[in-house]
Amino acid sequence: MQVTERRVAVTLWCAGLAVFSVMYAPQGLLTEICRDTGVDASRASLLVSAATLGLAVSVLGWAKLANRFGTSVPLRVAGVGAAVTSVAVPWLPSFEAMVAGRLVQGVALGGIPALVMALPHQFVPAKRAAVLGGSYIAATSLGGLSGRLLVVPIAEQWGWRTALFLLGCLVAALMAALSVMTPPTPRAARADGQRHHGHLRDPAMLCLFGIGGLLIGGMVVVFNYLPFRLEERPYLLSPTVISLIFLAYLAGTVGSRVSGLLTGRAGRRPVLVAACVLMGVGALITLAGPLPLILTGVVVLTAGLFVGHAVASSMVAERARHARNQAMALYNISYYAGSSVFGFVGGLAWVHGHWTTVVAFVVALGVAAGALVGKATGASRPMGLSRSTRSNRRAPRRETGAVSRRCRTV
Repeated sequence: MQVTERRVAVTLWCAGLAVFSVMYAPQGLLTEICRDTGVDASRASLLVSAATLGLAVSVLGWAKLANRFGTSVPLRVAGVGAAVTSVAVPWLPSFEAMVAGRLVQGVALGGIPALVMALPHQFVPAKRAAVLGGSYIAATSLGGLSGRLLVVPIAEQWGWRTALFLLGCLVAALMAALSVMTPPTPRAARADGQRHHGHLRDPAMLCLFGIGGLLIGGMVVVFNYLPFRLEERPYLLSPTVISLIFLAYLAGTVGSRVSGLLTGRAGRRPVLVAACVLMGVGALITLAGPLPLILTGVVVLTAGLFVGHAVASSMVAERARHARNQAMALYNISYYAGSSVFGFVGGLAWVHGHWTTVVAFVVALGVAAGALVGKATGASRPMGLSRSTRSNRRAPRRETGAVSRRCRTV
């Protein structure tokens, strides 16, 4: 099968829809899980945090496998693991076993976002790769939305375990499609696996990693614990009605798709700063009492996250002149570690200080992300390359210049 842009796009959409539907599906069920298992909100959130933590610790290993075998082989293996665990984990007998199972599931899922974002840069021109990258982020937002919306009404009728199992069957079907559509890729150069540590010496890369982790952490905190607030007085909303707040993910879909257009017109730094501001402003709006204002705040916050994530991840992929799989893996480590750690810490804020403390925590994350933007966008050249690598890159230009002078002399 010919490797076309459409084939790459279908692969990206299968990956984005599947991974993020199953990754965050328990988020819409946390209140019901608390009642069924007898755990508090911060412990229940471990069903989300365990999966994101497993993903975070596994992505670099998946990237190393991609360097050895090419992107397509480990991507298909990850798809099989994701399919099996998505179907099996809901039936584990205890809460603790489910947390452990979600950790294993996260390890399997980790190979997909760690590798799939490298495909556009391998098969399509750079400008189109940025567009496909935004398309993938849009797919992740729709996946996160659909997973949360599908499981809640099913859980009200047949229980949360059945809801997660049926979603797992859908994920397995998407993983089968991903395995078929993933184009074959060559092995990466051996030197790529030896020089990935150079990204950790690049201050701009480190700041981009931090921005992703801080922004996703803020959004996960809001989506984890806002349902607990809305089940209390004066709202007393049902789980199905509360799940409709996840429609705010549509703002993320739009934001990620227009992020490339915004950066083309305004530049990356203003767009990243605006994303961080939207995160903080959206969180502050949720302090208001009227439900429409709370929903408005969630929409604003979600748009900020997805715009910032789309720009930051694209900058990482573009900046990585070498070891691109490892660069994206390092970004994903920070991104999902932020989701896991800050998501759990936000639960402590809810338990001990209620919603005002949660909002203060989210605003602090947005401010910290904004403080990193200047360094992330200021450096003009990736760091961490060896002298031999830089001299090798300069050599062809000197040779080309010499040839040109000889041609003019002739």
